[in-house]
Amino acid sequence: MLRINISTQPTRLDYTLRNAQTNLQSTQAKVQMETTPAKVEISQPRGELTIDMTPCRYSIGLKNITDFAKEYAERGKQIVMEATARIAQEGNQLARIENKSDAVSDIAFDSSLSEVDITWAPIAPPEIHYQANPAQFNPTAGKVNYSVQPGTVQGNFQHGSVDIRVTQYPSIEISTVDVKV
Repeated sequence: MLRINISTQPTRLDYTLRNAQTNLQSTQAKVQMETTPAKVEISQPRGELTIDMTPCRYSIGLKNITDFAKEYAERGKQIVMEATARIAQEGNQLARIENKSDAVSDIAFDSSLSEVDITWAPIAPPEIHYQANPAQFNPTAGKVNYSVQPGTVQGNFQHGSVDIRVTQYPSIEISTVDVKV
């Protein structure tokens, strides 16, 4: 009987690898900035306060010359009218002779009695006015001045390489052997 022997030899390869290399050199970017801050100038003008004491003074009898003269002229006129009426009444009382009383002593007695008038009156408050002046704003905008120096990148690139060598080539050997059984 025949027997077939097959023997194989695989391919053997030898690899030599060199990796790729990248050498980078960089400089940093530079930014120079100058800032001017924003400013706000605020000023507040004084307000105006007005106090008018005229109503307060008038309520306690202190008046200016014009109003004082006018009021006392009116009061003098009123007193003259009251005095004229009182004198006319006293004259009528003296003229009544049918009355048995002593008219002169009655008139003297009535004039000795005087009435005191007390008037409770509030004192008027002064007139107070305040005029506020608004605040004044003077804003100045801030500024940013800058200069940019860009960074640089310098590179050196070396390609990688692969060397492949065949150290053993493939082979197939086929033989037959006669075997006796």
